[in-house]
Amino acid sequence: MTPYEKRKSPFTQRMAEDMQVRNFSPRTIDSYTYHVDRFAKHFGKDPEQLGPEDVRNFQLWMIRENKSSWSQFNQAVCGLRFFYSFTCKRDWVITHIPFGHVPKKLPNVLGSDEVASRRVSCFLG
Repeated sequence: MTPYEKRKSPFTQRMAEDMQVRNFSPRTIDSYTYHVDRFAKHFGKDPEQLGPEDVRNFQLWMIRENKSSWSQFNQAVCGLRFFYSFTCKRDWVITHIPFGHVPKKLPNVLGSDEVASRRVSCFLG
């Protein structure tokens, strides 16, 4: 039994079926249903009763308090977008659920002394 099959709430079961019809992989189904289930448990309500402001608050909670990685954050966004687009068919604009962007890191720049010392160690080593 895959993990998503153990989630017994009606909305995660329906969501899993909707994804199976679209031939999603079991791992994707598990990930998306996990995040939507976590979203529902966070508010203690059925996600069909929750709206855009609740999604925003959940995203802020994931960033500020839960310290979720950007990968987890974006998986939750994908799961919520799927749920509200296909399983619930909401009227509000689902594309307004924003993805997180991984901050770009600048490369390390070596000083002239560090470059010189590395050249020497390459020739000696």
